[in-house]
Amino acid sequence: METVTVTLQNEHARRLLEELQALGVLTIQAAPPLTSRPPATFNAISVSTKGFKFNREEANKR
Repeated sequence: METVTVTLQNEHARRLLEELQALGVLTIQAAPPLTSRPPATFNAISVSTKGFKFNREEANKR
């Protein structure tokens, strides 16, 4: 037994597969519905560094 996923291009293809199913050649099972994930939300913050003084000696002490 082999499982194959098929994309049907038209109704004729569907009818052909249903006829094969009626002959017992294959089994058609409905695929579970595709679930879409909600879009990712990104939140950002902005910190103003205006007026910030970096003291290298103080940082080196740490």
